[in-house]
Amino acid sequence: MADETFDDLRPTEEIEGAPPAETSAELHQRRMAESVELNRYLYNQSLQMEHMLLGGADLQALFEVLLVNLPRHFGFSAVELWLYDPEEVLAGLMSNPLRYGPQLQWHTDVFEMQELYDLEPDVQFIDAADARMFEVLKSDDGVENALLLPLLDAGRMMGSLHCGMADLPFPIGAAEEAHIAHLAAIISLCFKNAVSRQQVSRLTMIDPLTQISNLRGFEKDIAREIAKARRADKAMSVMMLEIDEYDELYQHYGEVTGQFLVKKITQRISSDLRTSDYLARLSGARLAILVPGSGEILAGDIAERIRGDIEDFAVDDGRGASLQVTLSIGYVTWEPQSFPAINMVQLARQIEKTANKALAAARQGGGNRAAYNRLTTLMV
Repeated sequence: MADETFDDLRPTEEIEGAPPAETSAELHQRRMAESVELNRYLYNQSLQMEHMLLGGADLQALFEVLLVNLPRHFGFSAVELWLYDPEEVLAGLMSNPLRYGPQLQWHTDVFEMQELYDLEPDVQFIDAADARMFEVLKSDDGVENALLLPLLDAGRMMGSLHCGMADLPFPIGAAEEAHIAHLAAIISLCFKNAVSRQQVSRLTMIDPLTQISNLRGFEKDIAREIAKARRADKAMSVMMLEIDEYDELYQHYGEVTGQFLVKKITQRISSDLRTSDYLARLSGARLAILVPGSGEILAGDIAERIRGDIEDFAVDDGRGASLQVTLSIGYVTWEPQSFPAINMVQLARQIEKTANKALAAARQGGGNRAAYNRLTTLMV
């Protein structure tokens, strides 16, 4: 008895209900036997939808998949996407943020989206008796039911996708709900990646001094506008502008003043343009303007207004002195009906070349003037 310790005398306590440890073989066998019953139609359609989503290179492509392809793909009668964009970052990445009308809504208050869900946002299926039906898909008639998919980034609401229908095209059980939640997670990830790629791409097309398009951005803009003008069968004009005697001014005043002048002139020109026009900086003192929907007369009026405005514009150099410069402008107009073309790349080059010839003529004429050059027969 004297040799027994306190631990030997203390009663032992067994933990009841603890499952016996599985061996590796038992664990493997259990995993092999596990399965989930999932609606085949939902499974097949969602797999195809994932492939479409993952193939979307930018926001525009994702919007096409979600707002155009998705309702057809699943048989929904309506689809609506709300995006939280308080600083208009996402809308700024779109060439036309109003293109989809009420289908795509930009929200500055995330609370509007959070109210649609529980404290922990998850997929919701609601019917006509649910008060939330008065908040979503308001522009669509005949919607009796809706699927609400929260789009999350690290648990924070970034958007909400609403799919409306008269009758649900597939059953919703626990497995289907989990699968739809997985699809919502894929959509969220695709959005996040598309925004990141587009922001990086946009930075490479922005001139750091003036914060307008650079040469790379201009080439993308002109290709897009040519395609739009061709579809709409409307004229478009391109202007090439250059600050007169900029090289001499740069040598006399130095780099800082020269860049300051370019920045101020660019800002002034921007204030003269319409919201549909595009301004780009191609090189040191050379700029370009795309003027969609403008024929020769309108383009000439815009060019002359810009020229006269810059002639009267005094730039304060910040040291009590004022600098005044003038512009030479060359412009050209393309009318799809008069000059039909198939090779858009070749057409863009010819338009730029013709506008540059007009600019050269304006400079040779003494500067501070706008010159027009007509396109010849297009060899495309």
